[in-house]
Amino acid sequence: MQLNRPAATLAAAAVASALLLSGCGGGGEGSSKDGKIEGAGSSKDDASPSPGKGGDSAKDKPGDFRTSDIVLPEDVDLVFDWKQPSDPDKAAALDGAADYMRALIHGTAKQDPDDPVVVRHVVPLQTAGEYAAVLIKAHVKDDVTVTGKDHYYREKVGDVVDGRLAEVSFCVDQSDFFAKEIKSGKVLRTEESASSYMRYTLVMQKPKKSSSPWKARSFEYEDKAVKQCKD
Repeated sequence: MQLNRPAATLAAAAVASALLLSGCGGGGEGSSKDGKIEGAGSSKDDASPSPGKGGDSAKDKPGDFRTSDIVLPEDVDLVFDWKQPSDPDKAAALDGAADYMRALIHGTAKQDPDDPVVVRHVVPLQTAGEYAAVLIKAHVKDDVTVTGKDHYYREKVGDVVDGRLAEVSFCVDQSDFFAKEIKSGKVLRTEESASSYMRYTLVMQKPKKSSSPWKARSFEYEDKAVKQCKD
């Protein structure tokens, strides 16, 4: 998030997460040399359902990123300027990616790195969950939350690999998204800059049960993605 203190920005949290994971040998998930997404057979699904999207009626319905059961603060507006895929699995993967971003904000607003909403939308012990924890802890440390409009656009959903993994990438414009001091309510506004634009890449994992959401497995980002994300 475009914040006034570098330690609490989305970019800084991602860097911190990358450093943490590279030290543990867990960074760099994505496409392998043989064209398959890494991690296709190494993790068990968390089968806990997502309220509002679960149940047998969800079995034949594609995910829809435009709706969610995740309730965010009234002063936070997440704008998903995406097109709904016609392929059900791609639609569900994109829906999961949107809810992962909502979950990040939910955990930040709750000031809880172990927020059950975040836990429900990540694959355990993978980079997307690690990133979420580092991001939220950074905000807790600085005693800030977020406010404003976060804009997601120029999405790309890759083909489903091994019937269970799909790469979702998208641009993020945070020029109108700011930190807010929890105690005083003061909004820490910043000017638009190259750091306002980022490109995120998630590997989404299909659940074993149709009533569960697609979960974020790996997370990568490109900072100052002006060429890719600014008109």
